Amino acid sequence: MSSRADRRRRWRLLVPFLPVLALLAVTLTAHAVEEPEPDEPAYLSPTGDGPDGARRLAELLAAEGVTIRTVTASADAVRAVGDTAHPVTLFVPAPQFLHRTRLSTLAELPEGTRVVLVEPGGTEVSAALDSVGLVRRRWAAAVRQRGADCALTTADRAAALRNVYAEVYGAPAPVQLCFDGGLARVRESGGPEFVLVGSADPFRAARIDEHGNARLAVDLLSTHRTLIWLDLHQAEPPPPRPRTPSGERPRQSEPDREPGPSPYPDWLFWVVLTLLAATLTVALAKGRRLGPPAVEALPVEVPGAETALGRGRLYRRAKARGPALETLRADARRRVAAAVGLPPATGPDELLPALHARTGLDPALAGGLLFGPEPQTDEELHQWAGQLRLLVERVTAGTVNEGEHR
Repeated sequence: MSSRADRRRRWRLLVPFLPVLALLAVTLTAHAVEEPEPDEPAYLSPTGDGPDGARRLAELLAAEGVTIRTVTASADAVRAVGDTAHPVTLFVPAPQFLHRTRLSTLAELPEGTRVVLVEPGGTEVSAALDSVGLVRRRWAAAVRQRGADCALTTADRAAALRNVYAEVYGAPAPVQLCFDGGLARVRESGGPEFVLVGSADPFRAARIDEHGNARLAVDLLSTHRTLIWLDLHQAEPPPPRPRTPSGERPRQSEPDREPGPSPYPDWLFWVVLTLLAATLTVALAKGRRLGPPAVEALPVEVPGAETALGRGRLYRRAKARGPALETLRADARRRVAAAVGLPPATGPDELLPALHARTGLDPALAGGLLFGPEPQTDEELHQWAGQLRLLVERVTAGTVNEGEHR
């Protein structure tokens, strides 16, 4: 029997967690389905179909008179920028696949070049720039207003905020921020202009027609009439290092080594927070001090005198003179009503006239004793308690047996 009770107790402990676990499973599944995968061939590709492709963006740019040149390696992208006689835009949808050394060489591109990086992380930003830093990363992209001082686009609202960027302390170049830090522009040392976009949503086919996403994407990529589109979907190996005159390659320096990724996914914080909230909810639900008192049978029989004494001590400790006197009054009304042949719950309108007819007692005096106000002092409580006892004895003398109404 006890094992069955233990199983029921364990089951009651698990029940509150089931909805939370179900909610977590649905949320994580939906997030995984909706989250774009940069290593997919269609991800932000100018020929990519599907929700994460960018064919729709390529068509909008072509309508604006922009010529798109697609390359699949960062070395080809840098070479294409250098071979073009006029300023161009270099579009990098997946900067996380570029080697750190290649990212640092982007800062050496010709002046007038615009480099647009999509969702660059802290490693990519620090490798390419000294003026901007990644502050935090949100669970999902959010729609924000452009900002009054933003001249990068005419889109009033766009889903550009997922990675949040900010100007670092002592930045060597001024940084322009839009969409609450979801978009950053900086030009350092007379080099190219870098534009960091904190979310891929404005470029994706599934989101490009929402809010001002299309306007934002076209404005960022149509500044120059030629667009070099780096269609890269896997991590590049380190670029070959130049040989020394002796024919040997120099040893790789420590700063060029690619730092390892964080072992913790960005959704781990929210999962832990939800589990803590569920634990707190269960603890509150199990708390014995919360809610009304639980009515439970006493494990042993307690004599009435001890019960009355214990209740009286509790009332005295709480200075609850009113409830204490009301307990005595309720018992007195019940016994007096029984003595005059009335139901126990009879009100003053019937009980007081019956008492007057039975004993000749003044109804005002009897009403003050049985239904009067609360006592203000312990002396009043003791005085009224004694008068109630005398009233009950006067009414029930010779009529009611004391033992019948305990």
